[in-house]
Amino acid sequence: MAKKQRAQAKIICESVTVIGPGNWGTSLAQAIHRSPWNLREIIVRNHPKQSRPATPCHAWPHAALDAEIVWLCVPDDTIESACAELLRHRPTLRGQIVVHSSGARTAQALQAARLAGARTAAVHPVMTFPTRRVVSLKNILFGIESESPTARNRLKQLVAAIGGESFTIAAPKKALYHAAGTMASPLLVSALTAAQQTARLAGLTPTVAAKMTSVLAEASLGNLRSRGTADSFSGPLARGDAGTIRLHLEALREHPVQAGVYRALAVHALDSLPVRERETIAALLKQEPASRRQNRKH
Repeated sequence: MAKKQRAQAKIICESVTVIGPGNWGTSLAQAIHRSPWNLREIIVRNHPKQSRPATPCHAWPHAALDAEIVWLCVPDDTIESACAELLRHRPTLRGQIVVHSSGARTAQALQAARLAGARTAAVHPVMTFPTRRVVSLKNILFGIESESPTARNRLKQLVAAIGGESFTIAAPKKALYHAAGTMASPLLVSALTAAQQTARLAGLTPTVAAKMTSVLAEASLGNLRSRGTADSFSGPLARGDAGTIRLHLEALREHPVQAGVYRALAVHALDSLPVRERETIAALLKQEPASRRQNRKH
């Protein structure tokens, strides 16, 4: 009887339920709480800690689930199971919008919610959330993917209310879109980590290696924002210093992981950026590392 009553409960307009207060969900909940919209409740898996007195924090059995927008802030691989849990507690979702936060998965992952009457969408924040520390969402881009014009328009309004900017991404392009974001953030961290490791191989202390790479990276990002890609490209590839590239490759040949990162980024530069002495440098990069040739002989 309780489930039936809950399923028929009136939907609260301009309200959002956040499911999963992890790194991303915590920042989202805080942004909604500070906006004109109503943060209806935060849903947690286990017994909630009363650390958010301004907003009800409920475990599933005690959730109202009557917000206009129900936003799943869960890992990609658990979207379907979280959606199934939602339907166990609220089997009818007519008039509501159910959203997940994946940049790679499409709204099709919420098919069960759509069959229960909801409009569905995926809304992905173009930002990194490495910890539970709240990240401001002001001026952050949000990619919105949905077959429903009504859902898209409503979600654009919500994104604007929390200070963000939205754009539309087509479902067939989601994986490429998310790959781009992965290159720009976590794989950028990986590339900079490889740079730090290489600096330490050169004898620099961890502190100096970290400072060296961060100073260069911050300057490069600043140039990229103000000048664009081509006018921010510098160094031996831009100058066509093939001899310097050869010295780099020789120094890295005993460090295959760092060498692989260097080669991959240099090959991409040849394809996309203004590199001088392109043919000479391309030939250098195509040469098999000496250490690999020696290992193959053995």
